[in-house]
Amino acid sequence: MTKAIPLIIFACLWAGAIRAQQEAAAPEPMLAAASRPDSAPATALEGAKAGDSAPLPAAPSAPSPGAALPQWPLPASGTSAATATLVEVADPAAKLPPVSVAPLQAVPLYRQDELLDWIEQGRHLKQVRQDRCQLTQDIEARAKVMKVPSYQFLWGDMLAWGVCVKSDAEQGVKYLWAAALMREAASQGLLKAQLEWVEMLLAGLGSPLDYEEAYQWLHGAVIGDKALHGRAASLLSRLAARMPANAVARAKAMR
Repeated sequence: MTKAIPLIIFACLWAGAIRAQQEAAAPEPMLAAASRPDSAPATALEGAKAGDSAPLPAAPSAPSPGAALPQWPLPASGTSAATATLVEVADPAAKLPPVSVAPLQAVPLYRQDELLDWIEQGRHLKQVRQDRCQLTQDIEARAKVMKVPSYQFLWGDMLAWGVCVKSDAEQGVKYLWAAALMREAASQGLLKAQLEWVEMLLAGLGSPLDYEEAYQWLHGAVIGDKALHGRAASLLSRLAARMPANAVARAKAMR
């Protein structure tokens, strides 16, 4: 009897050791259930039928700051995904041809003689446009303040046709008529006015009926300066070319 007790104890210990090894080798119930694809749906379905509220799956949590981000696989060609998705954007301005812009140069004020020549040729408004209207304020000042006849005519024509200014035909006509006041000064014997009046007539101002009278005034003027005398002779010659011979003869005869 005393010998049988140790054998029973040894058999129990051996059986316990074998059971422990079997339990260690067997998978846990949760892992075993997960390994079977049909177990989870069946269990959830059975729980729904039984009226039990099955627990909702937990939402995936955001990775912690120190956690490593998942590495996406590279394309088969070996190039990086970032390089494959980049699109080269060319600068359109770099391909445009250079554009040369001529600098705006200051235009000198028109001389009296050249302005009268332009008026005579009918290109005074064209010249103002060609100079990009830079002298508009100067032209207006000489017409309104200084009352220079040639500039009065130019300003009046600019207003009448709306060149470089807002069109105002009524004001334009007034300035055109104001330019004809030079005749009054010429009739008073002022040499400068007589020269300017003949130039204005040659430029198309006034009337051909004024030619004989203007010729008479300038022809009878006493001019001591050689330069002015030459200018007067030239103007009289040009004016005589537009007059009948008998009108020229009468103008010369009258002193």
